[in-house]
Amino acid sequence: MKNIYRVVSALLFVASATFAATEYNISVYPKDGEALLLEDGDVIYGTIDGTKRKVRIFVANNARITLSNAEVLGANNGFESAGIRCLGNCTLVLTGKNIMKGYDSNFPGVQVPDDRNGQKYTMTIEGDGSLEASSNGYGAGIGCNRYTNCGHIVIKSGVIKATGGFTAAGIGSSMDAHGGNISIEGGEITAAGGLYAAGIGGGGYEESECGDITISGGKIIAMGGDEMPGMGGKGAAGIGCGNSGSCGKVTITKDVAKVIAIKGKKAPYSIGGSDGLVGTVTVDDVEGSIEENPFMLPAKAAEIVTPGSKTIGIIDGDYSGNEAVNFAKDMVVDTIIFKRTFPVVVGGNNYSTIMFPFEIKAEEIENLDLVYMFLGIGVDKSNNKYVAVERVWYSRFVNTTYTMEAYKPYLIKLKSQATNILINKTTDLVLKATPTEDGDFDVMQSDDYNKYGNYVFRGVVQGKTWDANSPEVLGTNKAAAYGFAGTATSDISVGQFVKVGEGAFIKPLRAYIYKSPVPQNVKANGAHALRQTASIDNDIPETMNVVVVDRKKDGEEQTTVIGQFNSRTGEIRLNHTKQTYDLKGRSVRDAGRMAKGVYLKK
Repeated sequence: MKNIYRVVSALLFVASATFAATEYNISVYPKDGEALLLEDGDVIYGTIDGTKRKVRIFVANNARITLSNAEVLGANNGFESAGIRCLGNCTLVLTGKNIMKGYDSNFPGVQVPDDRNGQKYTMTIEGDGSLEASSNGYGAGIGCNRYTNCGHIVIKSGVIKATGGFTAAGIGSSMDAHGGNISIEGGEITAAGGLYAAGIGGGGYEESECGDITISGGKIIAMGGDEMPGMGGKGAAGIGCGNSGSCGKVTITKDVAKVIAIKGKKAPYSIGGSDGLVGTVTVDDVEGSIEENPFMLPAKAAEIVTPGSKTIGIIDGDYSGNEAVNFAKDMVVDTIIFKRTFPVVVGGNNYSTIMFPFEIKAEEIENLDLVYMFLGIGVDKSNNKYVAVERVWYSRFVNTTYTMEAYKPYLIKLKSQATNILINKTTDLVLKATPTEDGDFDVMQSDDYNKYGNYVFRGVVQGKTWDANSPEVLGTNKAAAYGFAGTATSDISVGQFVKVGEGAFIKPLRAYIYKSPVPQNVKANGAHALRQTASIDNDIPETMNVVVVDRKKDGEEQTTVIGQFNSRTGEIRLNHTKQTYDLKGRSVRDAGRMAKGVYLKK
């Protein structure tokens, strides 16, 4: 290896065609205060500690150079330099593990050249190695300085993680800077924008711009920056514009292996604009900005990603594919995004079943109103069966707490007209390992109810479809299943509780009531238990109340009827005006004696 390097003091350097391609150990060269100009074919390796050496590394116009286990760890000490900067069109080839971090807070990790004579230069990144690029303050991970325009970016391959500084994109422009086009053709790309900035695309504020964004290959994870509390504005798109900025067209083709786009807080779109302007957004041949958060293509039941410095657990409660929510081990995360759309039911009685793969207090879930726990199947004084549930938490009761266990199904009610939930917990977030003994998680009947039949409240981590041969459909040995309908049909409304038939489907992290035909060992909250054989007749009832049981001190139990359900026709009608009864069928009109619970009267 040659020890010759093209350096002089400060910014003065000599580029000469007489030098052959050279390998540079940047742990040794250049010295503090010097600059290194890389020519076509050159290779750099080694480490620069920015706290000890202030060094500038440039890539000559039209040069193709290799980063081979090279680290430039810039320090925010006022030295105005990126980790590496191209002076024209250039190609960076990645081998091994590489890190580029800018020095001064305004500079990016990898600086893309600005235009000359009205035409922007292009930086191309490729190779089978990796690159981590970040700023010490306001620069992009890969792209623009603060206040300084930059050119086009083409990524063909490599494993790249780019993190933007304050108001700067992970890949793209920065505060008050105009970036060029961004084209991603392959590789594994993770990009996180700083506050107000896109993961891939534009920086924050009105003068921040980027050109067209085209993603035609690779695996992409992009997270937009949040808004700053108390400062106004909105967060940014995962892919697209920053707050108040603008960008060109956004095109994601069907050839992309994976796209996960996460929008920042209060951002309107995960792919598209923020407050600013965006050109036509086309994703998989469909036009229109994407509000869904996170947007995942293809859809996944669960995913753990680490854009920027935070580990995020993504759980898709709307997933309808064949995957299970499956975590091989306990995973500590910084944030959980639980994606679930709840139906809006007339009258606000939007009850749903739910099961979390993590432990959380009910009061840490935004928009949650009521939580109910399954007790079992009972029989009233008229010998009618009913589903008994008990209220365990109510949002109106301040200073109360209730811990919802991992992998335990519940019946919940959201606040009026709410269509989603937000997790407000920010510490001690642990996605619990999914038990592998079976895919179902049963809440067994309490001792007060198990004599009435072998029913369980069953949560699922994987979607389940009942076909024509399912025992619950055929009624084999009088097996049956009852669930909440999440999709409207010609004769079933959203929010109805119906006996399942052929073609019925339940999505992951929901629950249904199951009547087993024979005793069997089951998984019950981590312990195996034996389902009890019914000690009364096993006829499947045509109608069955779902009842909230309130055990009063005088021993009287009360119930609240919220709807009617017919297990044969599949019809349920939610009551707009609730009626309360004791289990002897007597109406309770005193508001002070209202029951803690819900009945769906069939």
